[in-house]
Parts: sequence; structure tokens; C-alpha cells
Amino acid sequence: MSVGCERRTHEFGHPLGLDFVRVETVEDPRAKEFGARTWVAAEVLAAHLHRHWHARYRRGEPTDETRVLELGAGTSLPGLVLHELGARVVLTDTSEEGCVLSNIFQIVSACDEKKRLRDGDANRRDARFRAKPPSLEVRHLHWGRLDAEAVALAKTGFDVVIGADVLYGKSRDFHAVFATARLLLENAPSRNEGVFVTAYQHRASHRSIESSLVTNGLVVRRAFRYPAEGGITVDVVEITLAD
Repeated sequence: MSVGCERRTHEFGHPLGLDFVRVETVEDPRAKEFGARTWVAAEVLAAHLHRHWHARYRRGEPTDETRVLELGAGTSLPGLVLHELGARVVLTDTSEEGCVLSNIFQIVSACDEKKRLRDGDANRRDARFRAKPPSLEVRHLHWGRLDAEAVALAKTGFDVVIGADVLYGKSRDFHAVFATARLLLENAPSRNEGVFVTAYQHRASHRSIESSLVTNGLVVRRAFRYPAEGGITVDVVEITLAD
């Protein structure tokens, strides 16, 4: 796969607003790997998280640090948006698609460079981020493998887990995603408040998703439905541990 052949700019919010976010992804629209392109579910999830971040997902007061992990990050659009909003973000993908993981590193390097260049910008939303910007990391994580590496990462503790179009395969793949999501939610700083926010195109496989949730001791807290381009409908679902 030839990565880095195209850079795309994504904007959220009004340009004059305090919550305005502009992020850049690196993509190869000709590549076969799913993680090399930004799919519509990622765009919808990024917009949803931007809209609801402060009211639904950010932890406590503005001075509190909210820790976020993105599953199957690919071009990392939702994670990059939350990083711009002040979250500490870990972007993850499988090392079995090494080119995708390399692309994420390239995106993060570009993001770090942009932050260095704009330090001291008077239009920056909050001065404390100029002095100590939130971290943006890249880690390997393979869904469904509850190995030592996955357990160690989970024990770091994440308030919010996100994933765009990670539910696109067969029901056995849903089980792998939800097993990993459960591990992460069980190790959230506040076990009863951790949430997995995922977006996927509305398909007939929805019943298989529900079945996998039950198997893994998870429940849907709330669901949102958004119309998207091309007549596509995207569901954004908040998932938590079952009582």
C-alpha cells in the first residue's frame, strides 16, 4: 500500500467558535485496506463526538483529563477530533496491517509538528494546552486477543472507547470487538461510567450485534441514527457494561 498520497482536511464547528476543530488525515483512496481511507461512519462518529463531547463524554470539569482509546483507528479521524478537544488519546490498530499502523504514526507525527508550529497562537482555545498539550499515542491492539499486551494497555484506564465501522464483518468478528471493549470498560477509571461509542452503517446484521452484546455482558445505553451521503444511514451507539 502506498500511504501518504493524499491529505484531507476535516472541519467541525463554526470557524469563529471556541469549539472549532480542524484536523488533517493521510489517506490512500486506492488502497484495499479498510484502514487506509476515511469511511462515512468515521465522519459521522467524529461529528457526533464533537457535538456531544462536553455534555455527554468529557470527564468532569474542564481541568480533568479524559482518556480515550480508539479501536481500529485507521485514518484516526474521531480520535484526532477528541485530541483537539483536549482529550488524551491512544490510537490503536492491528500490527497485522502494518502499513495502516505506519500511516497512523505518520498522521500523529504531522499532528505533533503542527502543534509545535502553533504554540503561542493567540487564537488557541485554552492557554493550558499550549503549555502542556494532551498526549496522542499509537499502540498495537488486536481485537479479541486478551493477551498480556492488551491487558496492560487496558489497565492504563480509559474513560471513553471509540470505534468507527469496527462492526462490518460477521458475527464472530463482532464478538472479538466486544470482548476487547469489555476488557477496556472493566478497567475504566470509574467502572460504572466507562462507555464504548461506536458508529456503523445500519445493516441487517444488527440482530447479530445485539446477540454479541449479550454474550459479552454489554448493553446499549443510547442509540442515535444519522442520515449520511448516498442514502446511507449510520447508527451511533453508546455501549456500557451490563449491571
